[in-house]
Amino acid sequence: MQYQVKCNIHANWRNDKLNCGGGSWITKNHQEKVGDHAHEAVTSYHDRVTAEMRLLIWILQNLKDLHIQEVVIGSDLSELVEAIKGLNDWSRYGWLLHQVAWLTLALPLICFEIESYALNQVARERSKSVLRMELQLECPPLGASWPSRIYTCRKDRDRRPLHGEPHGGLLAASLAGRYNSCAGA
Repeated sequence: MQYQVKCNIHANWRNDKLNCGGGSWITKNHQEKVGDHAHEAVTSYHDRVTAEMRLLIWILQNLKDLHIQEVVIGSDLSELVEAIKGLNDWSRYGWLLHQVAWLTLALPLICFEIESYALNQVARERSKSVLRMELQLECPPLGASWPSRIYTCRKDRDRRPLHGEPHGGLLAASLAGRYNSCAGA
Protein backbone atom coordinates (compact mmCIF):
# COMPACT_ATOMS: atom_id res chain seq x y z
CA MET A 1 0.00 0.00 0.00
CA GLN A 2 1.32 3.45 -0.89
CA TYR A 3 0.79 5.81 2.04
CA GLN A 4 1.74 9.32 2.98
CA VAL A 5 3.30 8.34 6.32
CA LYS A 6 3.83 5.32 8.50
CA CYS A 7 3.58 6.01 12.22
CA ASN A 8 5.12 3.55 14.67
CA ILE A 9 3.89 3.86 18.24
CA HIS A 10 4.75 2.34 21.61
CA ALA A 11 3.66 2.88 25.22
CA ASN A 12 6.18 1.75 27.81
CA TRP A 13 4.05 -0.04 30.40
CA ARG A 14 5.51 -2.33 33.03
CA ASN A 15 2.86 -2.76 35.71
CA ASP A 16 -0.05 -0.93 37.28
CA LYS A 17 2.00 0.17 40.30
CA LEU A 18 4.54 2.21 38.34
CA ASN A 19 3.65 5.88 38.78
CA CYS A 20 4.94 7.07 35.44
CA GLY A 21 5.78 5.71 32.05
CA GLY A 22 6.43 6.91 28.57
CA GLY A 23 5.09 6.78 25.09
CA SER A 24 6.48 7.73 21.72
CA TRP A 25 5.67 7.87 18.05
CA ILE A 26 7.72 8.36 14.93
CA THR A 27 6.62 8.88 11.33
CA LYS A 28 8.44 7.79 8.21
CA ASN A 29 7.61 8.39 4.58
CA HIS A 30 7.50 5.70 1.89
CA GLN A 31 11.29 6.05 1.48
CA GLU A 32 11.80 5.26 5.21
CA LYS A 33 12.95 8.82 5.97
CA VAL A 34 12.04 9.99 9.46
CA GLY A 35 9.52 12.81 9.60
CA ASP A 36 7.81 13.91 12.79
CA HIS A 37 8.36 12.28 16.15
CA ALA A 38 7.57 12.94 19.79
CA HIS A 39 7.61 11.32 23.18
CA GLU A 40 5.58 12.01 26.29
CA ALA A 41 5.43 11.03 29.93
CA VAL A 42 2.19 9.31 30.89
CA THR A 43 0.65 8.51 34.23
CA SER A 44 0.15 4.91 35.18
CA TYR A 45 -2.67 2.78 33.78
CA HIS A 46 -3.99 -0.58 34.89
CA ASP A 47 -2.93 -2.40 31.70
CA ARG A 48 -0.85 -1.99 28.57
CA VAL A 49 -3.84 -1.76 26.21
CA THR A 50 -5.17 1.27 28.11
CA ALA A 51 -1.72 2.89 28.08
CA GLU A 52 -1.33 2.35 24.34
CA MET A 53 -4.87 3.60 23.59
CA ARG A 54 -4.28 6.77 25.59
CA LEU A 55 -1.05 7.21 23.66
CA LEU A 56 -2.90 6.64 20.38
CA ILE A 57 -5.41 9.36 21.28
CA TRP A 58 -2.55 11.79 21.88
CA ILE A 59 -0.92 10.73 18.60
CA LEU A 60 -4.11 11.18 16.58
CA GLN A 61 -4.46 14.69 18.01
CA ASN A 62 -0.86 15.41 16.96
CA LEU A 63 -1.34 13.99 13.46
CA LYS A 64 -4.44 16.13 13.03
CA ASP A 65 -2.51 19.23 14.16
CA LEU A 66 0.26 18.38 11.68
CA HIS A 67 -2.33 18.11 8.86
CA ILE A 68 -1.33 14.56 8.03
CA GLN A 69 -4.05 13.14 5.78
CA GLU A 70 -3.04 9.52 5.17
CA VAL A 71 -1.38 7.37 7.78
CA VAL A 72 -0.70 3.76 8.65
CA ILE A 73 -0.39 3.29 12.42
CA GLY A 74 1.89 0.41 13.38
CA SER A 75 1.92 -1.05 16.88
CA ASP A 76 3.56 -4.19 18.22
CA LEU A 77 0.62 -4.63 20.60
CA SER A 78 -1.75 -6.89 18.68
CA GLU A 79 -4.55 -6.32 21.22
CA LEU A 80 -4.64 -2.62 20.30
CA VAL A 81 -5.13 -3.33 16.61
CA GLU A 82 -7.70 -6.05 17.35
CA ALA A 83 -9.65 -3.71 19.64
CA ILE A 84 -9.78 -0.98 16.99
CA LYS A 85 -10.88 -3.37 14.27
CA GLY A 86 -13.49 -5.02 16.49
CA LEU A 87 -14.85 -2.08 18.47
CA ASN A 88 -17.96 -3.89 19.68
CA ASP A 89 -15.99 -6.84 21.08
CA TRP A 90 -13.87 -4.73 23.44
CA SER A 91 -16.45 -3.03 25.67
CA ARG A 92 -13.94 -2.70 28.52
CA TYR A 93 -12.17 -0.02 26.47
CA GLY A 94 -15.33 1.52 25.00
CA TRP A 95 -14.75 5.09 26.17
CA LEU A 96 -11.20 5.07 24.76
CA LEU A 97 -12.26 3.41 21.51
CA HIS A 98 -14.95 6.05 20.98
CA GLN A 99 -12.34 8.78 21.40
CA VAL A 100 -10.09 7.01 18.88
CA ALA A 101 -13.02 6.64 16.47
CA TRP A 102 -13.94 10.30 16.83
CA LEU A 103 -10.39 11.48 16.16
CA THR A 104 -9.97 9.24 13.11
CA LEU A 105 -12.84 11.05 11.41
CA ALA A 106 -10.40 13.91 10.74
CA LEU A 107 -8.17 11.62 8.67
CA PRO A 108 -9.32 10.68 5.15
CA LEU A 109 -7.29 7.46 5.24
CA ILE A 110 -6.08 5.66 8.33
CA CYS A 111 -5.05 2.04 8.67
CA PHE A 112 -3.86 0.06 11.66
CA GLU A 113 -1.44 -2.82 11.48
CA ILE A 114 0.47 -5.09 13.81
CA GLU A 115 4.15 -4.24 13.62
CA SER A 116 6.97 -6.64 14.37
CA TYR A 117 9.05 -6.06 17.49
CA ALA A 118 12.14 -5.37 15.37
CA LEU A 119 10.44 -2.81 13.10
CA ASN A 120 9.00 -1.00 16.11
CA GLN A 121 12.32 -0.84 17.95
CA VAL A 122 12.90 2.91 17.52
CA ALA A 123 9.53 3.79 19.05
CA ARG A 124 10.17 1.28 21.86
CA GLU A 125 13.54 2.80 22.72
CA ARG A 126 12.21 6.36 22.68
CA SER A 127 9.39 5.43 25.06
CA LYS A 128 11.88 3.81 27.44
CA SER A 129 14.00 6.97 27.38
CA VAL A 130 11.01 8.95 28.65
CA LEU A 131 10.81 6.68 31.67
CA ARG A 132 14.51 7.15 32.35
CA MET A 133 14.12 10.94 32.13
CA GLU A 134 11.06 10.94 34.40
CA LEU A 135 12.80 8.86 37.06
CA GLN A 136 15.63 11.41 37.06
CA LEU A 137 13.12 14.24 37.48
CA GLU A 138 11.26 12.42 40.23
CA CYS A 139 14.42 12.15 42.37
CA PRO A 140 16.28 15.44 41.79
CA PRO A 141 19.64 16.02 43.46
CA LEU A 142 19.55 17.95 46.75
CA GLY A 143 19.29 21.69 46.30
CA ALA A 144 17.63 21.59 42.86
CA SER A 145 13.91 22.18 43.22
CA TRP A 146 13.01 23.07 39.63
CA PRO A 147 12.99 19.50 38.24
CA SER A 148 10.35 18.41 40.77
CA ARG A 149 8.16 21.37 39.82
CA ILE A 150 8.41 20.41 36.16
CA TYR A 151 7.56 16.81 37.02
CA THR A 152 4.53 17.88 39.05
CA CYS A 153 3.27 20.09 36.23
CA ARG A 154 3.69 17.28 33.73
CA LYS A 155 1.71 14.91 35.95
CA ASP A 156 -1.07 17.48 36.42
CA ARG A 157 -1.20 18.16 32.68
CA ASP A 158 -1.60 14.45 31.98
CA ARG A 159 -4.61 14.30 34.31
CA ARG A 160 -6.65 16.81 32.32
CA PRO A 161 -9.59 15.33 30.45
CA LEU A 162 -8.97 14.59 26.82
CA HIS A 163 -10.48 16.93 24.27
CA GLY A 164 -12.52 15.74 21.32
CA GLU A 165 -14.73 13.25 23.10
CA PRO A 166 -17.52 12.08 20.83
CA HIS A 167 -20.95 13.59 21.27
CA GLY A 168 -23.87 11.47 20.23
CA GLY A 169 -24.46 8.55 17.89
CA LEU A 170 -21.07 7.54 16.57
CA LEU A 171 -21.60 4.28 14.73
CA ALA A 172 -18.88 1.93 15.87
CA ALA A 173 -19.84 -0.71 13.32
CA SER A 174 -19.28 1.59 10.35
CA LEU A 175 -15.95 2.73 11.76
CA ALA A 176 -14.88 -0.85 12.36
CA GLY A 177 -15.67 -1.58 8.70
CA ARG A 178 -13.54 1.38 7.68
CA TYR A 179 -10.54 0.02 9.58
CA ASN A 180 -11.05 -3.53 8.37
CA SER A 181 -11.03 -2.35 4.76
CA CYS A 182 -7.40 -1.30 5.25
CA ALA A 183 -6.34 -4.65 6.66
CA GLY A 184 -5.90 -6.37 3.31
CA ALA A 185 -4.13 -3.46 1.64
